[in-house]
Amino acid sequence: MTADIKQLSEKKIPIVKIDKKLEQFKNKILFPNKLEMANRILGNAGLPVLH
Repeated sequence: MTADIKQLSEKKIPIVKIDKKLEQFKNKILFPNKLEMANRILGNAGLPVLH
């Protein structure tokens, strides 16, 4: 087991495990008040123009 950990620590690619329980939040708005506020702020301020 320690050989596996050593081999993983030598790699430059991070190992990430995504919990399958998070799928229940897909396509759901979790914070509608904050989303509304962010959209209002972006509507007033606008986005930066790329040249």
